[in-house]
Amino acid sequence: MSLNKQMIMFITTMVIILLVGTFWLNMNNTKNFLQEQLQSHAQDTATSLGLSLSSLADPNDISSMETMINAVFDRGYYAHITLNDMDNITLYKRENTKSMEAVPDWFINAIQLEAPSAQALVQTGWIPIGTLDIASHTGYAYIELWKTVRNLLMWFSLAAVFAILIVIYALKIMLKPLKDMEKQAEAIVKKEYLIQEDLPTTIEFRSVVGAMNAMVNKLKTVFERDANTAEKLQKMAYQDSVTELSNRRHFEMIIDSLLDPSEENKPGTILLVRVNELKHLNDQFGYLVGDKLMKALAQQLQINLKHENSIFARLNGTELVAVIPGLNGTLLKTPAENIAVSIIGILSDLQANKADTWLSVAYTDFEPGQSRGPLLANLDFAIEQADKAGKNEAYYYNTNNQTSEQSDQALALIDQAISENRFVLFQQSAYATSRKIHSQELFIRLKDIDGSIRSAAYFMPAVERLNRTQQIDQMVIKLALNHLQLNQDKNLAINLSKSIIEDNIFQAELLNELKNNKPLCPQLSFELPERLITELKGKSWPLVNKLKQQGVNIGIDHFGSRLGNMGYLQDLHPNYVKLDAAFSKAIENDQQTRDYVSGLCELADSLDIDVIAMTVENESQLKAFSELGVKYFQGYHFGAPSAL
Repeated sequence: MSLNKQMIMFITTMVIILLVGTFWLNMNNTKNFLQEQLQSHAQDTATSLGLSLSSLADPNDISSMETMINAVFDRGYYAHITLNDMDNITLYKRENTKSMEAVPDWFINAIQLEAPSAQALVQTGWIPIGTLDIASHTGYAYIELWKTVRNLLMWFSLAAVFAILIVIYALKIMLKPLKDMEKQAEAIVKKEYLIQEDLPTTIEFRSVVGAMNAMVNKLKTVFERDANTAEKLQKMAYQDSVTELSNRRHFEMIIDSLLDPSEENKPGTILLVRVNELKHLNDQFGYLVGDKLMKALAQQLQINLKHENSIFARLNGTELVAVIPGLNGTLLKTPAENIAVSIIGILSDLQANKADTWLSVAYTDFEPGQSRGPLLANLDFAIEQADKAGKNEAYYYNTNNQTSEQSDQALALIDQAISENRFVLFQQSAYATSRKIHSQELFIRLKDIDGSIRSAAYFMPAVERLNRTQQIDQMVIKLALNHLQLNQDKNLAINLSKSIIEDNIFQAELLNELKNNKPLCPQLSFELPERLITELKGKSWPLVNKLKQQGVNIGIDHFGSRLGNMGYLQDLHPNYVKLDAAFSKAIENDQQTRDYVSGLCELADSLDIDVIAMTVENESQLKAFSELGVKYFQGYHFGAPSAL
């Protein structure tokens, strides 16, 4: 039983005891008063009637005495009036035999009232001639006492009800801080940092709330310190201090991950910017101007090549690189030329127009399965061609032999496959160290006309060009729900794309679908890339909160690959995060990567967020992640994706 109910019961009992005692005391006082009144009434009547009868001139005039007795009897409320002679022989008697219909019998039986009697001597001169015996009737007293009891009972009942209502309301107000403290304690257990801004007025509660707020602030400080530490480790390991882009280490980790044929990666374009004669600029205008130039070029790179999943890095003192997955190089002619000529304006802004510094811009395509060495060799060849073309020129080394006609045919085939629903789901499980399945990540596959199964890397670029991403997402969700209806012991994880975040109609349809399948929601997880979480916070966070309200789990994919603070985990509080696949390439040998991943694990663990290491391909990687605190793993070490 709750404290609130116990206190209500205790106070109610005390109020009732107090009211019952007061009621009984009042009733008893009234009873005693009426009893005394009956005694006084009988005695006064006996005295006055006795004197009246003594004043008669003829002591033997019984008829006159009867008249006087009748007059008194009829005027008062008496049980009897009896006139006896000196030998105690009754000369005349009047009795009241009426019943008390207005008073219930149980009340008369429960409350005993005595009918007191009084005597008076009737005499002529000094000679006594008889005695007068008068007894009051208790009926009047019972009627008055019954009325008093009813009135007292009514008012005391109203007082009791009113007092109990006041007690309930007062306790609700008084114990509200206790309820708030309960919510705050539950929030702490969930690793949510809830501060009570309004302190209670009760001194004891105020002290406890103050202590809990201090504890929450302390925990919050510890989390923010861990987040800042992780950010510092990230910058030390992967960020160029001048341009604030990724450094060469981070670039190599990411490009190796993008070229990994076992991953669900899309082909794309890599672009290199080389600053020629930077030393001349540094010698003539100082290193500070040279740094400003590189920083401004980095900004130009980000402005002109802003695209979903774009990655920018500084390879060395004079070279910047951009990696744009999912975009063909034929679409980069204008942005590349804009970057090439941007140095003219930058040097003008830096008042370094006389410097003989210029750019070479080169770009080429890449696709999963290529090696990093040949890809960079192609880029070197392209940059040489840009150098030969002249200052501030861009050169595209097209290694993709697909003609526009073939491209159109591929688009048509994809369109046909979508219309014929020739898509199936594959899955790859994430395991705990005990080999218990954490969740099964779903992958969409295309069943080709000849029956062969095509991965997402084969058809997703065409799907995006056809703007059919939303249809693919809807198809995956529908297939997943159909599967869960037959296999409710499964935990399926679905990757959401940018299309759902930007489409309110699609969001409404998804939420409605989840409402219609409410029992299945705990077995569903939705994963969003960290980029969408941080860069599209205004759109992605409301969707995440709505999905949470439906009871589904939320995961963040490619966690840790974006340069920035991880403090958002505290507010968003996903169920799990999946480390970016790039960490798996360096986790065994790179100490800075190990320190950074260790910091991420401590940060997530402090919020009870599961961490899943991705692309685990061998026992050494599994051991390295385990040593750093990772408890869940996914990758080819546990098996390739298979049909759901």
